[in-house]
Amino acid sequence: MGGNVVGCQDSRAPGMGRRLVLEGGKKPEVDVEESGVDVYRVRRYLNGVPEGQDELLKEAALPQESNIDVMGGIDYTKGCYLGQELTIRTYHQGLVRKRIVPMMVLEEGVEWPQKLEWRGGDAASRVKNGGDIKKIAEGGGAKGRPAGKWLTGVGNLGLGLARLESMGGWKDGSTWIANKDEFAVEGENEADGKLRVKTFRPVWFKETDASPSS
Repeated sequence: MGGNVVGCQDSRAPGMGRRLVLEGGKKPEVDVEESGVDVYRVRRYLNGVPEGQDELLKEAALPQESNIDVMGGIDYTKGCYLGQELTIRTYHQGLVRKRIVPMMVLEEGVEWPQKLEWRGGDAASRVKNGGDIKKIAEGGGAKGRPAGKWLTGVGNLGLGLARLESMGGWKDGSTWIANKDEFAVEGENEADGKLRVKTFRPVWFKETDASPSS
């Protein structure tokens, strides 16, 4: 990065910025803007980048489902590591049925935007972390097999583990599986009822669509 600054580009997704190595309490010797933790979280959610135990579930998260592949974190030519056989088999068979994707949560009566965007508010804090996401039936209630799982969020944004055939999400590095159905997730408290959720492309994703059945 030049001078005495030690750091690197965060390559997990475009727009994730740079990481610097600094001594405790010392300010960087470059002109950068300092942001809070919530700003960083919003940026991660807009880019579909999970991290930590709330988002990469212990003893349950698989590399491709957690987007480690699209973030450049898997070397398919390397052998002898924990989970290698399942990871390489999934790669060759192309059977990734679930993905962690950006999600928005909105109140009843609020119109969905055309693309993923930060609106603030407190809707995500009222969603039950780990709650099942189900399709909204014609009568208004949620029904059937869970289509996904809400992981965590802030404001109106969050990450969820979506079944691609049900909720939509990315099929590979270039195809987004679209779905126009309505989905809901349980609120943290009974008074919150169910809140509407929807999957969106990460802000960097190419504009290529496919139907859920393709």
